[in-house]
Parts: sequence; C-alpha cells; structure tokens
Amino acid sequence: MRSVLQDAQQIEALSAVVADKGGGHLAHQVDLSAEGILFALLDDVGYEGVVFSEERGLVELGNQARLLVCDPYCNTSLTFRGFRESAVAAYEYGPDGEFVSGAIADLQVRRILFARAGEPACVVHPPRLEVRTRASVSDVRGVEDALLTISLLKRKRRAVPPLRLFADAAMVTTVDGAITAARLGFGEIDGFVDGAVGQPSYEALAYQLVERAGGTVTDHLGKPLDFGRIARGLGRGVVDRHPVVAASTEDLHREIMARLTV
Repeated sequence: MRSVLQDAQQIEALSAVVADKGGGHLAHQVDLSAEGILFALLDDVGYEGVVFSEERGLVELGNQARLLVCDPYCNTSLTFRGFRESAVAAYEYGPDGEFVSGAIADLQVRRILFARAGEPACVVHPPRLEVRTRASVSDVRGVEDALLTISLLKRKRRAVPPLRLFADAAMVTTVDGAITAARLGFGEIDGFVDGAVGQPSYEALAYQLVERAGGTVTDHLGKPLDFGRIARGLGRGVVDRHPVVAASTEDLHREIMARLTV
C-alpha cells in the first residue's frame, strides 16, 4: 500500500478525493489495494468462511459457518487531507453471530487492540505478537475532565450538534472509524459520540473491543448495542447505521447521555 500512498504523480488529483471516492480516484485505489492484500493473505492461510469487506461486500471463501468482517483501510479520505487517523480492522464471528476474536491495528503507532472470546482486550506491539499487555480504558468520570471525540466530520452530522457536550467537555476532537475505538481502548481518549447519523455496521463492531477493554457502550437511547445482531446482518450483506455512545466509565457515560437528552 505504501507505494500507492506515495505516488507523487497523483498529487494534483487529491483535491477531488472527498467529492468522489469511487472510480479511478487514488483513495479508491488505496482501498482496493488494501483489500487485495487482505484477500491474498486469506488465500495464503486457506481461510474458509464468509467475508464481509467494505469494498467487495459479501464474499464466500468456503463452507465453514463463520464470518470475517473487515475494513482493510479505515479513513482513506482523511489520509489524503493530511490527517493520519487510520486503522485496519477485522472481527470474526461464529454461525450465530457470537464473537470469536477481533483486532484493530493502529497505522500511526505499531500496536494492535486485540481480543478473543471470553478474554479481556489486550495490546500487542508488532512484531512481538506473543507479548501482550492488558488494555484499559481511562478512569475519567466527568465530562468536565474528558477528551471526547464527537462524530461531526461530514456536513449531515453537523445539522444538530450536541452543544452541551461542546460547552462542558474539557477537550473535543472529531473523527470516525475503528481508530477512535482503538484509542478509547488504549485509554487515550475518554469517550466517543455519534448519536445522530450512526456508524455503519462494519465500524460499529469496533466498539465491542471497547467493552472488552472495560468501557461502556450503548446507542443514543442508552440501550446496549446488539453486536451479534449487527454481525448476523453483515453475514447477509446488510449494512445499517448504529448510533454509538461509548465512554471509559459508567459515570462519564451517564453524564454524556444527560447532555445529549437536553
């Protein structure tokens, strides 16, 4: 992927990437290159099952009753705007949508947020994949002390901004995608809010790893996200939108929800 990202001959075309990521634009080429790497690896290891990938959708690679959901390059358009806020994410589920394992690889820092069924999330630093440390969210309990990430990058998300959160939070940033869930799991940010438009199904699954790192995750009404249902939908090729409110502690989540409902 690096050679595609650094193709100097494409620089003049980068301004059009956000307007139209399809067709022959460089951002689309990067997505396709990343996906090609993924499927080549799956072929090398003889993976058998159903794969849902952002670009190709649902692909059958065998008859085993399991599902792999992946985003081979998250936040491509941001990359070409100079923001290094990207990740590679993959999650595996059993035939009934039960969580098997998941990983979010931070492309800025050589580290992975990883979890297996029945185990808490951990942090892995490649290439030493056998060395793992327990992942842990922050212990921030109040909005006034919190660094919150609020999903407002695109115009439609800014139609009804959560003004109370902007007014009361200690610090606010805005970005989407699996990298945000990873940084919550690493304890570097304290909360994520997308209460209006919602995250696409393959990105909403990232917040299952936040739960496994000790965080609290619900929808905009305070109801737990049904990750199994989301996975089963992707196994049929269905992509929905899911509002997400994630916080490092229950107290912080409660304060965020109170400000969203005002």
